[in-house]
Amino acid sequence: MKAFGRVVIVLLLLAAGSVLALRAGLGATDRSAAIERWAGPPSKFVTIDGVPIHVVEEGHGPVVVLLHGSIVDLAEWDDVAARLKGSYRIVRFSWPPYGLSGPDPKGEYTTPRAADLMNGLMTALGHDKFAVVATSNGSNVALDYNRRYPGHATVMAFSMLPLERPSQTRKVDWRLKAMLAFHKNLVPDWRHKEFWRLVLKDTTPPSFTPRPEIAERMRDMNNLPGALNRQAQYIAANAKLFKTSDVGAVAESVRVPVLLQWCSYDTVISQGAEASVKRFTNTKVELIEYPQLGHFPMWENPDLFTRDLKAFLDRHQPALGSAGSAAPSYPTRGSRAGSDPSAAR
Repeated sequence: MKAFGRVVIVLLLLAAGSVLALRAGLGATDRSAAIERWAGPPSKFVTIDGVPIHVVEEGHGPVVVLLHGSIVDLAEWDDVAARLKGSYRIVRFSWPPYGLSGPDPKGEYTTPRAADLMNGLMTALGHDKFAVVATSNGSNVALDYNRRYPGHATVMAFSMLPLERPSQTRKVDWRLKAMLAFHKNLVPDWRHKEFWRLVLKDTTPPSFTPRPEIAERMRDMNNLPGALNRQAQYIAANAKLFKTSDVGAVAESVRVPVLLQWCSYDTVISQGAEASVKRFTNTKVELIEYPQLGHFPMWENPDLFTRDLKAFLDRHQPALGSAGSAAPSYPTRGSRAGSDPSAAR
């Protein structure tokens, strides 16, 4: 028993030492190493208003901008970009506070700031007219960008669309809850790769097994010095907006065609598909519903997701063409592409 007690004491000391080391920053990602691993060609960095923005631009044809969601970065669109770049010029960038972009010398991490940086970036890249495709909190950035800088987005497509505050009561995997409590109380500035793997599993169908490099990249990006703190600032600013204003009203400013790829296995988004469609009071919305897809459809089934997205983009390709073309306006609403069972095969 004495030997067992000594082993326990040693293990506790090792655990305490590990926690102290992590709190001191031992687990932080080295930025140079992360850039070397995750930002190879054709990656580039474009500085906008003092903020270095990580950008990947590839392919040929009409321009399509892909906006990622929270906790991930531009790599969320890797599989979709690979399938679209043969027909379109694909622009992806990590909007602060995510990925390798930033930090922002102004210390401002909000949806309006992200929209302003997007405007500066697209201007710097020389793109005036383009499709905007977005997911999760990237959808909020896209909608705010369109409201603040109208006339540039020619069509818009969304998958995850938080027009109301995301669910605060959804059931969370007990292992993830335990890890969240551990990190919140002991190691707030660091997350293990297993944490991100569980986040992915908790928001996607059981049939989906994320590739190991996805969780590895999430670990490296989110463990950059100060990254989690900057993200907490962004989430807090967003939560305040949802509590004090009608965030979803921004959809009323959209006057170009909209595709809504609604993934109903996901439980993060509060409002339903029909409620989302009704928010777009000044345009036509094509709705496709996927009961088998969750919060990361572009990883879960990139062939299906990209097929339907590309069909929408192809139908509106004239609007995406020349930089001088005007975006068409659709005063009606509520077209439902998903009513055809074949639309969501």
